[in-house]
Amino acid sequence: MGLMDSQVLVALGLSLVGGLSTSIGALFVVLNQAPNLKMLGLLQGFAAGLMLSISFMDLAHNAINSIGFLKGNLWFFAGVIFFGIVANFIPEPTLAPISDSKRNKKHGDEGGKDIMKKHRRQVLFSGIITAVG
Repeated sequence: MGLMDSQVLVALGLSLVGGLSTSIGALFVVLNQAPNLKMLGLLQGFAAGLMLSISFMDLAHNAINSIGFLKGNLWFFAGVIFFGIVANFIPEPTLAPISDSKRNKKHGDEGGKDIMKKHRRQVLFSGIITAVG
């Protein structure tokens, strides 16, 4: 077995570990009947931050070596400012239910359950997108 074969096996092994870890986390979310949205949001934010920091550390080293320290940092902070501006145009999601008094009188607590199902689907969908992306 050559050097290239061992590197390929290590890469495949690490990819398998990452995929299995993601699957275990997704299984926890799907099987949990009453999700704590605050905890799910916290864990998802941590995972996204971890992935971004790993990507940044990998990309920043190559960028600084290719275009220089000053240009690499300037473009990095230009990107931070750009996404900060874009984030101001995107409204923050809210978990507060929009009350419709007629609907609440007819259906009782079903409106709250519908909202929980909708938010659960949104969290599951964003988790799948994070895992695939």
